[in-house]
Amino acid sequence: MTVSVGVLSVVIGGWMMGRLPQQLLPAADRNQFAVEIYLPTGTDVDVTAAVADSMEHILRQDPRVVSVASFKGCASPRFQTAYAPQIPGTNYAQFIVNTTGVEATVELLDEYAPKYTDYFPNARVRFKQLSYSDAVYPIEVRLSGEDLDVLKHDAKVIEERLHGMDGLVLVQTDFNEPLPAIAVNLKEDEATRLGVTNLGLESTLAMRYGNGLQIANVWEGDYGIPVTLKSTNADHAQPADLNDELVPVAAGLADVPLRQVADVVPAWKEGQIVRRNGVYTASVQADIARGENAMAMNVRVQNVVNGMQLSPGVRVSYGGEQEANDDKMPMIMNGLALAAAIIFFILLAHFRKVSIAVLMFVSLLLCLFGTAVGILIQGVTFGVTCVLGIIALMGIIVRNGIIMIDYAEELRATERMTASDAIYHSAQRRMRPIFLTSAAASMGVIPMILGGSGLWMPMGTVICYGTLITMLFILTVLPCAYLLIFRGSSKKREK
Repeated sequence: MTVSVGVLSVVIGGWMMGRLPQQLLPAADRNQFAVEIYLPTGTDVDVTAAVADSMEHILRQDPRVVSVASFKGCASPRFQTAYAPQIPGTNYAQFIVNTTGVEATVELLDEYAPKYTDYFPNARVRFKQLSYSDAVYPIEVRLSGEDLDVLKHDAKVIEERLHGMDGLVLVQTDFNEPLPAIAVNLKEDEATRLGVTNLGLESTLAMRYGNGLQIANVWEGDYGIPVTLKSTNADHAQPADLNDELVPVAAGLADVPLRQVADVVPAWKEGQIVRRNGVYTASVQADIARGENAMAMNVRVQNVVNGMQLSPGVRVSYGGEQEANDDKMPMIMNGLALAAAIIFFILLAHFRKVSIAVLMFVSLLLCLFGTAVGILIQGVTFGVTCVLGIIALMGIIVRNGIIMIDYAEELRATERMTASDAIYHSAQRRMRPIFLTSAAASMGVIPMILGGSGLWMPMGTVICYGTLITMLFILTVLPCAYLLIFRGSSKKREK
């Protein structure tokens, strides 16, 4: 009966573990958060600055905000390992907001994110709580294929579908709006006569109208400021400006207007084209609402996308938190399996009996019920630190088991007791040390639980609850299982 209860606890514990909310890496406990502002591609930096100034003014009025560092048209330096700012542009602004504490950070995000995400016309305001995860967006559906127009169409269909899902905010594709451009088409005959090549012309125009040519570096304290040389019309060039642009000919011995060797015509270009491994890729990205679980939301999104009929030749994959989980979780589980294997061989080397080693190894499963109960009671999510807690818990279980089984084997060898008498006396004698060591281990992690850290609280929860609950199984189920295995050893051992 007792063994059946133990088996039932393992089954129930496994079932509960499979339904626990999962999050590989939690949010960082910091007194700061980031705000990112996006406007349509090509928006003048002055317009972006006006929106950013308004948002900054709102933040500074809150007494919970200590300071705001603003970046308009550029991005902040990396100040947190896992947080990578977006690619800067005239349509982009960023704040780093420092608050009075961790609780104030959570309160501000809960209050401001729903209110100001779509507050400004034509602007997306993203409130970003710093995390240990390096995923740029928690939700990302990637479509790959050879036809860019087909990818755009399917991405738009998925975007519209996800817009209607509860728990998702800021749903968008990574295709930017088409941008006005200028096409320069070389006149082959005239260019050949004057010795102008496509490569040489591209280099000249890129230097003058692109990033320019760095000619010096001016130092301001410890920071170097590059000095570049480029055309005065580089940031707002018109076709007429390029027509009159002088380009070198005849190996640089003379200059002629660009209109003499090329046709300059207005054109449109894609705002952004993404390739992954050389294949066109369109991504539908989204944030999750405050309080939603990223992994659970990823499952919902995948169910929606899998139920849609996409165009032939379009392949679907998933990024965001799902990709991070798929990349890291196998390594974590391999580490857990390696730890279990080492424990088994240690047990085998100590007892020199396969039956006892297997019994002790199987008893490790008794930690599932206590772990699941603790996580549910504390309301934490199952992540990487929970796995670390399980590894520590496995060591505690094995230690308690060794204390009991080793003494029973000693009694059978020295006192020539029957298996039932030996395990009874062992359980009776070792109950107090097992209880004291388990209680000490549980109480030792109480500060981790009370600290409320998103990173370490789950680990403390697993060790505390798992140790206390599993201790009861070790004192009851393990002796009965030992007796069940050695039920044939009812006689006393002979000298």
